[in-house]
Amino acid sequence: MIQKENSFGTFDQEINTFFKDAHHFASLINTCLYQGQEIVKPQDLMLVDPKIQAYTRDVLMLWNGRYGSYYLGIENQLIENYPMPYRILQYDCLVYKDQMDALEKEHRKKKDLRSSEEFLSGIKASDRLIPCITIVIYYGTRPWQTNFSMKDMFDVKDMSSLIDFKMNLIEVHSDTHQYKDKELDLVFSMTRDILNANFNTIKNKYKQGIPKQVALVIASMAKDEELYQQIKEEEKEVIVMCESLDRMREEARAEGMILGRRDGLIQGEEKAELRILTNLLKKGISDSYILEITGVSSELLMKAKQSIH
Repeated sequence: MIQKENSFGTFDQEINTFFKDAHHFASLINTCLYQGQEIVKPQDLMLVDPKIQAYTRDVLMLWNGRYGSYYLGIENQLIENYPMPYRILQYDCLVYKDQMDALEKEHRKKKDLRSSEEFLSGIKASDRLIPCITIVIYYGTRPWQTNFSMKDMFDVKDMSSLIDFKMNLIEVHSDTHQYKDKELDLVFSMTRDILNANFNTIKNKYKQGIPKQVALVIASMAKDEELYQQIKEEEKEVIVMCESLDRMREEARAEGMILGRRDGLIQGEEKAELRILTNLLKKGISDSYILEITGVSSELLMKAKQSIH
């Protein structure tokens, strides 16, 4: 079993590795930014160091393509982060600052600044920056509820004069895009079904085997430690996800999880229900699966999660 304090880090690594593949990355960008047109070609993408100063992004690519050069970034969010618009703005600005520093350093080295305007600016009027576009991918079971732009973080009556910064957000639980990259489309569609506890759909729809590494990405996006560990321990390299989910359900029943839920209902005590939910959460069972096998309300589940912390 993966230790809980390390699980999100492990999940991040799996997801980041998946999107470092140029085909997956290009398909995501084309679908989300260019309505499915094949504008970004995998061969025009170059993985670059995501660390800028003290900050490390999840995935950062340099795209040299049809429209010029762009930095394209992905930030994965397993849970909602309230200041996310600010974080993305900060990340993007650091990309620009890094370029500005490089330009100023180059001009100091060449000593080619001539006019007072150039000396004041530290660059020439003809210098240009590479723009940066970031997509936030959110894997929560509930809709993103708080801040979608910088304006959402302010509390003033007149925002007409403010320059807004709105983040590009994909919510996997409700994402209906069809991706031309088959692995990306499979990962998002199956993750969506797990997040929404559509286990019958998974059982009927996904009977084909998929690569083990892809299955691990799906379990990571669903934040499901039990499923992740079960797949990790498989010796074969092709996984049938509906079988893995069935085995996980049988193991849960064998441990008396559902029986314990029924006992709690018979006692009619919220305390008993909270104890059962806490045990499930500590085992790393995903929110969607807990809701499916217990039938409790999302409010009670949230209360159990708060009691752990």
